[in-house]
Parts: sequence; structure tokens; C-alpha cells
Amino acid sequence: MCFDSRAMMTAVLLVLAAAPLEVRVLERETPASVRLDATRVTCDGRPLEKNVEVVAGARELKVGANACQLVVAEGGVTVTVRSLTRRYPGSVRASLQASMVKLVNVVEVDDYLPSVLQVEADGMKPAALEAQAIVSRTFALTAHRHGSQGYQLCDLAHCQVYRGAEASAQSAAAVKNTAHQVLLIGGIVLKPAFFHSSCGGHTSSAGEVFGEDAAGTAVSDVENGEPRCKTSDFEWTFEATQEDFAKAFNVKANGAALEPLRKDKAGRVIELRVFGKRMSGQAFLSQAGRAFGWQAVRSAKFTARATDNAVVLKGTGLGHGVGLCQLGARALAERGVDAKGILARYFPESQVKPAP
Repeated sequence: MCFDSRAMMTAVLLVLAAAPLEVRVLERETPASVRLDATRVTCDGRPLEKNVEVVAGARELKVGANACQLVVAEGGVTVTVRSLTRRYPGSVRASLQASMVKLVNVVEVDDYLPSVLQVEADGMKPAALEAQAIVSRTFALTAHRHGSQGYQLCDLAHCQVYRGAEASAQSAAAVKNTAHQVLLIGGIVLKPAFFHSSCGGHTSSAGEVFGEDAAGTAVSDVENGEPRCKTSDFEWTFEATQEDFAKAFNVKANGAALEPLRKDKAGRVIELRVFGKRMSGQAFLSQAGRAFGWQAVRSAKFTARATDNAVVLKGTGLGHGVGLCQLGARALAERGVDAKGILARYFPESQVKPAP
């Protein structure tokens, strides 16, 4: 899960939207046409066949001889885009956007979460999976990053990865066992909660990393002198030529290749310069990921050195380091710590409570 620093994160005092989530799905497929199969399909409120092809036209959607502004599929919805087929709970709304079929899944939060857990936290012990369910529910209800685009969440790592009705029995059980539970700061205030794969031994605050207010403070995650999330690939090294490094950041290879300007107490680079170009640590990670692959520079918790022709980064952890450390949560669950105990470690200022 990544973060858009432009998103508006407004604290909510004991208020949760009862309305279903609106999740943009399959945008990456850029569908010019889709096939919808459902119990009920309508075109601007008029009934259609239960299995239809929806095609993007110049000004409207085309379904056979019908011209439609909005096509809605409800009940057991299956969406097919070329060779990709997915099932979705709730309903799916199709509309026209820039010569594409825009698809929005309208879904209850606890019908949305099992798929998120299946993809984002596969293989976790039950207690860690339940902790993930509470964090993901809190995020889904608060971090509406796409409100200006007519929906709340996308189905990609920018928000939370979501693949419709695809879910394991374990993921579904974790959602059911934590039904309605969220993280409330001080037992009162609801703000976004984040998660990542591996913190490298110390988490960071959302304020430092994202410049935004959210649940979770910076905490040490070390046990018996070792990071709780330490695995065989805990440490990583990245190397690129100075020429390729400069090209990745759209700058000329003049001067110092990489200068960390500020780090937080976890050791994450908060601000740096790349060949004189100033940017945040998160912007650096995003741009490096696009240029070199998302597993290349794995976190902002690194040290850097330059040789005559290369830039070498050595770091630990994976992800932004804010909120729940998934590998740390897994280690705690294996020791018998329950979901609330896990969350108390990473969100010490928050309490797990039912959403009112």
C-alpha cells in the first residue's frame, strides 16, 4: 500500500459512513468494452438481459441497440475484460470516461475486506490476519483518496489491492471475527491507519513520512536485540550507474549523486537531493520504483554511497514503514499474541473499538 500526500485525511469523531464503499476496479485494464453477467442489469434504470456486452462509444455506452449513461449490474456480478474475469460482491456501475468503460464496485466494507486480506496479507497467522483486518477496515473507512474522481478507493496498491470476491476461508474468518472493529485514537478519534511489509526494526510516524496525521506513532520493533521482522531478505542492496540513476530522476549527472538531508529516528530518509534535485523520501521511492522496479529500492531506510560510476544503496525493510509491520505482526502471532495485543504494539495511542 502506497500513499498520496495530496489526499485529504480528515479526522472523524466517532462517525463512520454507513454507506457502502465505492471502489474503482479494473482501471489498469483500460477497458473499451466489458461483459457483465449478473442477476439484474439495467441501462439508465431500464432492464436489460442478464448477460450483456458494454462498449464505450463517443458520448455514451452502447449495449446492443441501447445507448446508456449508466449501466448497473447487481447480484452475483461477473465482469470480463478480454481474458480477465472477476466476480464482485454488491453491484458494479459502468459509465463512460475518456473512451473507456469506467467500472465502480459498490460494496459493503466487510464484503470488500476478505479479498484485500487475501492479497495483502496471505499466509499470516489468524491473530495477525485479524489485526490486518482491523487496520484495513480503518483505512477503507477513512482514506478516501479518490473522492474528487467520483469514487473513494482504487483496487491497486495506491489504496489497497482488491480483486473482488476472490478470498480464502481464513481471510473471510478474520473479517467476520473482527466485524465492525476499528482503531480509534484515544478511543475516540478515527483517522487512517497504514500497513507495510517490514519496518526494518523501527516504524515511522505518518507525519514524518507522509506529512499527514494518522494513527500509529514511531515505535521500536526489536526483540532480544534483533528486529522482529528480520528474515532472509531483511537486508537489501541496490546499485545503478550514475548515468542510469540520473536518467531515472530526470536530472543531469552533475555533483553529488545522492545526499540524504534529513532522517527520522528510525533511520528513514525523509528528505534528500539526487544530483541537486530536492525531494521527499516517499517521492524518491516512488520514482525509483517506476524506473528500476518496485523491489529494487525496497524502503527509505538506507545508507548511500557513490563510486566513480555507480550509486550504491544498502538498506533494511520493505515498504514505507508506517503503522502495522506485517512481518512483525506475524512474529507476534506466532508467539501467541492476539490481534489487540499486536495492534497495541504498533498503534499504542489507539484502542480497538466497535464502530458506532
